[in-house]
Order: sequence, then C-alpha cells, then structure tokens
Amino acid sequence: MTLFGEQQASVEVDTSSIWSGLFKGLQRNVKNPSQQYQALAWSTDGVNVEKYEGNPVINAPNYQPNIRDPKVWKHGDRYYMVLGNSFNNDTLGRVLIYSSLDGIAWEEESILGESEGPLGYMWECPDFFELDGYFVLLFSPQGLKPEGDKYRNLYQTGYIVGHFDYTTHCFKHLTEFVELDRGHDFYATQTLWDEEKNRRIVIAWMDTWEQNYPERNDGWTGQMTIPRVLSLTEDLRLIQKPVKEIWAARCRTLYSGEAQGGHTVQLENKAAEIKITASKDQNLNLFIESTNASVCISYDSKEHKVSLDRGGEDGMRRTDWKPTDKIEWYILVDASSIELFCGDGEVTFSSRYFPYDEVTVRVGDHAKVDNMSVTSMKRTVEKPYDDDDDE
Repeated sequence: MTLFGEQQASVEVDTSSIWSGLFKGLQRNVKNPSQQYQALAWSTDGVNVEKYEGNPVINAPNYQPNIRDPKVWKHGDRYYMVLGNSFNNDTLGRVLIYSSLDGIAWEEESILGESEGPLGYMWECPDFFELDGYFVLLFSPQGLKPEGDKYRNLYQTGYIVGHFDYTTHCFKHLTEFVELDRGHDFYATQTLWDEEKNRRIVIAWMDTWEQNYPERNDGWTGQMTIPRVLSLTEDLRLIQKPVKEIWAARCRTLYSGEAQGGHTVQLENKAAEIKITASKDQNLNLFIESTNASVCISYDSKEHKVSLDRGGEDGMRRTDWKPTDKIEWYILVDASSIELFCGDGEVTFSSRYFPYDEVTVRVGDHAKVDNMSVTSMKRTVEKPYDDDDDE
C-alpha cells in the first residue's frame, strides 16, 4: 500500500482492506519556519482521505529541523517505522527506528546508522527490509563529496547490509555504504514486497533536487524508473533486474543478429529494449543518438570500466566492472531516459536525456557485437494529447 506526504512514504501493512498510513507533515511559522512531524491518515476507497484527529503521532521536537520520510511495516504484532534525520546542528545524517502496537503511539527504539562526517549531513528516504537472510538499510544521503568515479551526483542513493535483531533493535553493519546506481538520475528509492511472487521490488525517482530538465516547462519533475527485483550476491552486493512484466510492452523486433562497427538501427517512437552480447576482450562503444542528443555507453577492456556519457558538462558516469564471460548489456530506452543493466544487474546506470527527433542505435567503429537485439516498445500509458493537437 502506498502512503502520501509532502515528499514520500510507504507501508507494507494490510489493515482489514483499509488504506492507511503515515505521512510527513510540515508546519511553518515565524519561530519555526520548517518544523517536521509524522501524521496518520486513512481511506476506505483510496480517493477520500481522513486525517487522524490526534495528529501528529510523532512530533520529535528535539530532532528538528529534519525528521521525515517514514517507511512503515509490520513484524509480529508490532508496527515499525524508519525515519531520516539530521543531528549535530544539522551537519550529520542518520536513520532512526520506531515501533508501535497500534500505529498511533510510537516509541523510538534505536539508531540504525549514522554519519561520522563523510556520509553527509542528512539521510533521506530510508527503507529497511530483510533480503536473502540479511537486512538492507537503503537511503539517500545528502552532502557526500565526490571520490573519483563515486558520488558524482548532487545527492546519492545507496545501502548498507547487516544483521538486525528485532529484540534488541541492533543493526550490525557488515558492509560499507555502496551506491545502488551509477547513473545521473537515481534518487529517493522505495521498495515493496510482492508476496504473490516472493520478491522485493525497488523503484527510484529518476531525477534529483535542483535539476533543471526541459520537462519542467510542462509542469513535470522527473519520472520513475522501471521497477526492479532485488537480490543479494554472496559478497553482499545488491543485484537489480527489471521486472519480467516489462516484457508485455514488447512489440516487433527491429533487428536481431551480429553487428559490425557502424551498424545502425532506427527506433520507433524513441523507445526500445536493447540486448547486447559481445566479447569482453575488446573495447565497445554503443551510441543512442538523435540530432540534438547523444549517449555513449562504453566498456574499456584494459581498465575494466563501464561508462555512460550523455555529453555536456558533467556528462560522464563510470565505474569498475569486470564481465565474468562476455559483455552483456540490457538497455531500456524511453523518450527521455536510458536504464542500463550490466551482466546480471550487478551494475546499473539510470540517466535522463532529451532527444527532439528520431533516435538511432549505432555500434561504435572497430567493434563487433556477437548478438544485437533491438525490440520496439509499445506505449503503456495513455497519450495525454493527439499528435495534431497544437496545445
């Protein structure tokens, strides 16, 4: 079930088919221009919403000015909530965990993690869940400084894996903080548990704060990524794979077979599913381009690095990646976005770009692709206007 709020929140609790949940409230006055609190609301139809008269359920005056983004779930007979918070005069970030028997009276239990300086001044959009026998603390820290190819965006999203005890509420970290995606636009993740198919699904906001993309002129601010199924490797790294339901959007095959350098395929409606298989012993470039925008996806066989470069200022994103057998890329291209999955999904890039006319896919010069599959994708959301509508 999805909650609502000024920013975001979510829940995994079914309360007798009644849609309910917590959201972040915001009060503004002269003395406290930005006081944040958590409030409760519910709905029986998902349209008409009633707020709890006793709001706020968590006021937290000692944790101001930043305490927000509740994520709620149920374990046993208790509800649990994680909240992002800043402390030490708003210079360090952390995640708090609360519990409640009724969803109204909440008690702070512990701190799941906190910055000692390098991990920023605020941890937004926390999520906490069990996966493959471990617990994952997923959050979006603000204030990280770039370190080589890492932390190149204004704000990041990543995770820490560990063990958690529901009795002591102690979260023992087993890993350092790891970025979840290496593209330009991946923030404010939230997950849900698909009980029917026994899978954990993550979705991210494909944008970030203070970004100025052309869509803002039309009243939009970003889009959501394709839902992705999460799993853990033996060395406790998250794997991301697009949900198989995306296959229902496939249309006709535009090309399938070997491709030499310079081979070009024109997409339909700027969208496609692209699969690439090639030898890992070569440098490989793949261009997704139009007359005004070009994205280059590359693999450097000597440095063992994969990159996505959309051009312009700060256009390059890059990270280490060593294919186990062959270069395998799975790419989802939409009218203003590219999502790249490397190998089994151990490395991903999510980035926006804005082509104004037809889009083509081109294999870089001097490269050979063993198999290149390009499939057109149908629209899954009704078009808001006709092509001949000038408005």
